[in-house]
Amino acid sequence: MNNMFSSTAVTRTENGSTIIATVNNGIIIDNDGNRTFSFPTIKNQIRDLKCVGRTIYGVGDNGIFIKSINEGKDWNIEQFPTKASVWSVCCNAKGLVVAHGDKVIYISTNYGETWKIISPFKVNKPPSIRSLCLHGNTLFIGTKIHPINGGIWMLDLGTFKITRVKTESDKMISSMLVNNDLLITVSGSCRGRNGVVEYSSIKSLYAENGRWDQCHSTINNGSYLDICAHNGIVYTSSSQNDSGYSTVSRVYLESQLIVPCDYVKGHGWRICNENENYIVAGQYETRFFEKDSKRVC
Repeated sequence: MNNMFSSTAVTRTENGSTIIATVNNGIIIDNDGNRTFSFPTIKNQIRDLKCVGRTIYGVGDNGIFIKSINEGKDWNIEQFPTKASVWSVCCNAKGLVVAHGDKVIYISTNYGETWKIISPFKVNKPPSIRSLCLHGNTLFIGTKIHPINGGIWMLDLGTFKITRVKTESDKMISSMLVNNDLLITVSGSCRGRNGVVEYSSIKSLYAENGRWDQCHSTINNGSYLDICAHNGIVYTSSSQNDSGYSTVSRVYLESQLIVPCDYVKGHGWRICNENENYIVAGQYETRFFEKDSKRVC
C-alpha cells in the first residue's frame, strides 16, 4: 500500500472510514485500505476536516469551504469572503458550524447554508486566528503569535461576550479539543523548541484565574500542530525537526507525560485516532498505524 502522498487534513466518519485531504489527489476515502477518490484536485489546500453524522465540513486556503452530506461521496464548494488560510472548522449535530477568517468568525446555524460574520475581539490590535474549539454554546479561539493579545479567548455564542482565558506572547495555539471536561491545547513556535501541551478544566476557565497544567516530554518539539482523542486516548503531532521528521506522541494526562511513539516525514499537519489506531496527514507522507494488525505503513 503506497502511503507516500502528501496530505493536509484527516477525519473519521461514523461508519469507520477515513477522509483524507491530499495535496495532489483531491480527497481520498479510505475504508480498511480500500481507497476511492471523491473530490477533484483543486489549487487551494484543505487545512481541516470535521465530521458529524453523515456530514463532513472542510476549510482551507484562500477561504475555501467544502461540505458533503453523504460521508464524502459528493461535495459542494463555496468561498468565505477572505484570502486568509482557514485553519479550523468546528460543528455539532444541530447544524451549528463555525469557521474563521484572519480576525473574524463565520457562524452558521443551518449546516453551513448561510453565514453570519462577527469580529469577536474588542481590542485595539486584534490577533489573527489559528484554531477553534466548540463546547456547547462556548467557542474557544486560539490565536497566532501576537505579542499583546495572543492566547486563547472564550466567546459566548449567545451573548458574544468574549474573555481571554490564556495569555501567550510567543506561541501560536495550533489546535484545541475538549476531552472529559478538559480543554487541551497544543502550541509552540516552529523557530524554537518550545512546543507545549497544556490543559485546564472547563469549569476553572470561568474563574478569574483559571489554572493550566502542562505535560512534559523527553524530547523538545518546535510546535505541536494537532491533537486528537477517542475514548480518552490522546495523540498529538508536531512540526518537523532539523532532520525533516515530525513526532507522533501519545499524551497521558493523568501522569502529565508526552511519550513519542512514531515519526512522519515533514510536518504532521493533522492527526485523528480510533482508540490506539491513528492516521497522520503529513507534509510528505500519510501515516497509518493499526495496533491490532501490527501494520505500520
